[in-house]
Amino acid sequence: MPSLTAARLWANNWMAAGVASAALLFAAPVAGDEARELLEKMAVAAREQSYQGDFVYERTGSFSTHRVWRQVDDQVVERLLRTDGAPQEWVRRDGRLECSSALTSGVAWRDSGLLADESFTLHQWYSLQVLGTSRVANRAVSVVAVKPRDPFRYAYELYLDADTGLLLQSLLINEKEALLERFQFTNLEVGPVTPEQLSAVGACPAIGEQAASDTTASAPAAEQRWLPAWLPPGFAPVRRETRRLNGEEMPVVTQAFTDGLARFTVFIEPLAEDRVADDLRAQLGPTVAVSRRLVMRDGAYLATVVGEVPPATAERVAASLAPDFDPGAVIDTAP
Repeated sequence: MPSLTAARLWANNWMAAGVASAALLFAAPVAGDEARELLEKMAVAAREQSYQGDFVYERTGSFSTHRVWRQVDDQVVERLLRTDGAPQEWVRRDGRLECSSALTSGVAWRDSGLLADESFTLHQWYSLQVLGTSRVANRAVSVVAVKPRDPFRYAYELYLDADTGLLLQSLLINEKEALLERFQFTNLEVGPVTPEQLSAVGACPAIGEQAASDTTASAPAAEQRWLPAWLPPGFAPVRRETRRLNGEEMPVVTQAFTDGLARFTVFIEPLAEDRVADDLRAQLGPTVAVSRRLVMRDGAYLATVVGEVPPATAERVAASLAPDFDPGAVIDTAP
């Protein structure tokens, strides 16, 4: 039986990590300009607000609880702790993992920095509508529907704090109006967080010392071949890293892409001659993983696409990494 590759282990860990109604998404909308103003306020909050709180996360029958601390000064420092099940903890500084008890960057924890940078373009790829008001974590919120303009991404329902603009709840909904993911604060305290609260207290290995060898740098020209030949409209590269995972000798190139809300990551791993890797397609809730074996002039590689996008989108991105990719080809997405 072939062994799992390092990139596939990363994908499996991402997908294995830890009910609201979606009826509001299809209610009568209010003006789109108001929705854009609310999203701009959310972007400012993502850049400027410090807070701590508790939230729940649910997808495909998996339910978990978490606590988060976030401090914004010259840097943005975030600590995330899973409060049920097996102990898991993460600390991030300016969006980069500083320590982690797992290979993932934290269940359901969206990169607020990316959201802040890209949210002003969302109206190009999504229809934005204000659906009304509600309450989350005993705080007044405005509810914004974010509906995709194409089949390459999912719909969202965002609950934004009326006072600060912070995202307090999000629902992720597919084209069949089925709820795929729910993230929701149950308690929120806005204000400064102490250094002690931002320090990991459990087994949280430093990324540079144990969990990975991070050699992030500007990509050399030779690595530009790993940019997909096809991307969904609006998606752009935002972060590139080269890592050695699980003690592997072969480095794994990772490149993240986002449209300001949805996100996926491409992993490229060289395959040794004795390494066998089959094509893979798997999905858990909103997270899909698609692997393709690529035969290049300098050897074999495994390309894995992981993210919260429809399976057909991930399939096409993965296929576009092949040297013989046909932009006009129809991707077979049958299970």
